Amino acid sequence: MKKKCYIYTRVSTAAQTEGYSLEAQQERLRQYAEYKNLEIAGEYCDAGKSGKSILGRPAFMEMMDDIVSGKEQISYVLVFKLSRFGRNAADVLKSIQTLLDYDVDLVCVEDSIDSSTQGGRLTLAILSAVAEIERENIRVQFMAGRMQKMMEGGWAGGPAPFGYRNKNGKLTVEPGEAEIVRLIYAKYLEPDMKLATVVRWLNDHGHRRISRGSPCPYNRDFAARVLDNPFYCGKIVYYRRTNRSMDEQNQRKEITVRGKQEAIIPEEMWDRVQAKRKEMAVHYEKDEPDRISMLSGLVKCPLCGAGMVMQKNKRINKNRGGYYKPIYYYACRNYRKSEGRRCSFKHTYNQSKLDGAVLEILGQLTRTEEFRNAFAAAIGDQSSEASFEGQLKDLRRRLHSQEHLKYKLGQELDRLDVLADGYDEAYDAIQERIDVAYDRIEQLETEIGQVKRKLAAVREGLQSSGQISRILDHIDRLYRKMSYAERRELCRQFIERIEVFPEEQKDGRILKSIAFRFLVFYGEDEAAGEPELPDETVAFVLDCRKLPVTVPEAKATYAEIKAYVLEKSGLKVSSLYIAQIKRKYGIEMGENYNKPENPKVRVPKCPKEKELAILDALKNFRMLPETAEYEEAEA
Repeated sequence: MKKKCYIYTRVSTAAQTEGYSLEAQQERLRQYAEYKNLEIAGEYCDAGKSGKSILGRPAFMEMMDDIVSGKEQISYVLVFKLSRFGRNAADVLKSIQTLLDYDVDLVCVEDSIDSSTQGGRLTLAILSAVAEIERENIRVQFMAGRMQKMMEGGWAGGPAPFGYRNKNGKLTVEPGEAEIVRLIYAKYLEPDMKLATVVRWLNDHGHRRISRGSPCPYNRDFAARVLDNPFYCGKIVYYRRTNRSMDEQNQRKEITVRGKQEAIIPEEMWDRVQAKRKEMAVHYEKDEPDRISMLSGLVKCPLCGAGMVMQKNKRINKNRGGYYKPIYYYACRNYRKSEGRRCSFKHTYNQSKLDGAVLEILGQLTRTEEFRNAFAAAIGDQSSEASFEGQLKDLRRRLHSQEHLKYKLGQELDRLDVLADGYDEAYDAIQERIDVAYDRIEQLETEIGQVKRKLAAVREGLQSSGQISRILDHIDRLYRKMSYAERRELCRQFIERIEVFPEEQKDGRILKSIAFRFLVFYGEDEAAGEPELPDETVAFVLDCRKLPVTVPEAKATYAEIKAYVLEKSGLKVSSLYIAQIKRKYGIEMGENYNKPENPKVRVPKCPKEKELAILDALKNFRMLPETAEYEEAEA
């Protein structure tokens, strides 16, 4: 009866020029099979696939699956050369080991290698390592060739920059896109034009670019890439975008050469643009240099779902000159004209109000039902103690059963007659069952250790859960001592996304829901010498509509306070009176920009009747506690 074999062939584009075509490989392997009187049970071919890794070769993976499943009960796999089987030493050796585990030998016909022999297996190990070295040499040579081409001013490969087309390795100017590049440079050099205004001009005048096959507006990032790319003035810069710290470590420096491509803009224009870019960067100063918006990206646009970013409103003080204190908002990034206005949601959210509302919810989070249920489901609580104890008893019973089975199998092994027919087969069968018992024992011991530590965590209080609770319960104190960057990082440790209402609700509510994510670790039981348990992620969504409206959300404007006072008491109050009462009862206020220039000018004082009405309004809007009482003015 003939033994069966599989034929495997692979070819890459480079290999075809070396005489290793698929047809040539297949014919040579068929001749070998016929010579060795082998039946070809299947042929597998990867055309144009790299030998870098087996994962990129579907036919190879299919062949290995068929071998493991015992589809044809084959004895050999025939390949033309070892390099056709694979170039990665680890993959080659692992695949060969799989073949040997299923009593299948590898034969490399052209290399005269047969894994059924001891010498063949040694040769395979050596040659597979050589094949990997060869692959690394090819990669180095390719990079050297790419660098040489770049140094000569040629295009070294990759996507062609906007404004060019790659035709047979040579870049040619695309007239329509080149005109846009010239417009961007020309507009930016106009006296009153900045990057954002250039983008707005392009979009307002109907210009569009093609992205993923469909037209889309221009945005700030695209314009910045065009203005910062020296390629458009005829230069090629290598290592321009690589990480600076990595460059210092590898001693890489930018390399600039004159390219062979046609320049779209003159070099003189490029130099003027770079000078303006540098000037604009130097003169841009923040009102608060270290300010970082705490929830940027976490707050999601109700319409398009994109992360909302900071927007600043800085109004001129027409009375005294200069500017009022800037007010910061969260706005949809896709509504910005500099992003091409891809979203129509123009509503903004006061940053201090939204930050304060989230901070207040974080402070009371540990007392919510969602928090308790999520942690109980993931790591257990006191009610789950009995459950863990039951699991522990069950695991110990199963461990005892496996230990007893192992003992019985050992006795059975000792009773075998070494002179009896079939001794080897019986010995191997019992030994295989003993190996399985050992594996189960090891697994059960691991599970017992995990359950014991979880049970201890429930009884004593999980350390990381307690740390999270302490942080959240005192977050207001931490917040006041943190920098803007630390506040932002803290929120990103806990919060995944924040959903807001499209418009402020009647009660002032803005927050709709917050998705939280906490990483909980069990740590290592050093006393028992047990390994660390894997971390667990506790995730849940808090429906903010179930909570009372937060103080920052309930905080009313002057117009809302006036309307409330008028409705409740029939009195009309001025903004001046409201400001006086807010200051009197310690409500934080901004700078008073309406002080009279002459300090001797008499300022009217709020009457008691109106003060009581305003005090009631401030309590209603949770700007003062319900316990706040009327304070008599000092004589």
